[in-house]
Amino acid sequence: MSSERADGDHVAPAIALAGRAMTSAMMSKLEARGFDHLTPAFTSIIAFVDPEGIRATVLAQRAGVSKQAMSQLMRLLIARGYVEQVADPTDTRAKLIRCTKRGAALRVACAEVRGELHALAVQELGAKNAERLRADLERLYAAFQDLAVPEHRPRRARSASKVSKK
Repeated sequence: MSSERADGDHVAPAIALAGRAMTSAMMSKLEARGFDHLTPAFTSIIAFVDPEGIRATVLAQRAGVSKQAMSQLMRLLIARGYVEQVADPTDTRAKLIRCTKRGAALRVACAEVRGELHALAVQELGAKNAERLRADLERLYAAFQDLAVPEHRPRRARSASKVSKK
């Protein structure tokens, strides 16, 4: 990593590099499990799809993305067989998004890979340091978000770990 450091001791490049490496590792591990034609956005969105289905607007809110971005992601996920759109039994005008069997398998695989990546972090840093890193990154997220003007603030996505405990 030191050869890739462009900004000396600045923290932002290290955070960005670690994030990109983690995303790349996740995508490689999922591809090795037979999940191809994915984008990193798919792996984060799929965790928020409730087994009984969810409206796209609620899904966008949970994931912290715009309705337009969610609409594009849903079209791709439907085309690739990971989710399907079905009628909402409580409102005939509305549609629900729910995982197909392949989508449910992707959801499980994503959780497994996140667990593997967490285990690697604990192995490399130790449990106490890995927990401190998580807490520190959450604090940085909040501090950076406070600097952004409202229309540029990313919406904080609901934690995928909270979703999977339902």
